[in-house]
Amino acid sequence: MKFLSGILGLRTCSLLTWTSIVFSCGLGLAEPGIDGFRELKFGMTEQEVFALPACNNSKECLYELTDKNRYVELTYVSDEISDTTEPAGKLAKITIDMGLYRDEWYQQLQVILGASYHLTQDFTEATKQSFLAGQLNELNSGFEDGQVLLKVVRRPFGNLELKVVYQNADLAKAFIQQRQDATASSN
Repeated sequence: MKFLSGILGLRTCSLLTWTSIVFSCGLGLAEPGIDGFRELKFGMTEQEVFALPACNNSKECLYELTDKNRYVELTYVSDEISDTTEPAGKLAKITIDMGLYRDEWYQQLQVILGASYHLTQDFTEATKQSFLAGQLNELNSGFEDGQVLLKVVRRPFGNLELKVVYQNADLAKAFIQQRQDATASSN
């Protein structure tokens, strides 16, 4: 089954090395420390975000990344998040829609992210099999202790999307804790 061969295959591809150099600048990934994405910074208010040129409103922005316009969805502490010490109404999560899943695109994103961030949480074989069997709707790899995620998301009708998520330190800790709890319960 060729489905998800990028996930099932090798994690890196030497032919894609140049891609990481070219695209890492385009994604704005080269800065040390993770305080947000480009000019979107964790802790910003909705009014501060709305004032940015790339943002049509305080919940959604549009950036040109990898030669395509990409929607960026913003989540604030009071929206859906309870696992953070950040004050209510502050930006806590930035989700970038990277389009439909394709093996080669997934591999490129792994290389791009891996060139700037250290992979610290990868999915297990059991998690991968559960996802392929349809028991899970998300497959996540965490970089920099969960502050950056590469997600494969199964939509309601079965097609798959790729997302890159930047999240504040509190949400990253919650991500790691959820993974540890899931691992402990499966043992």
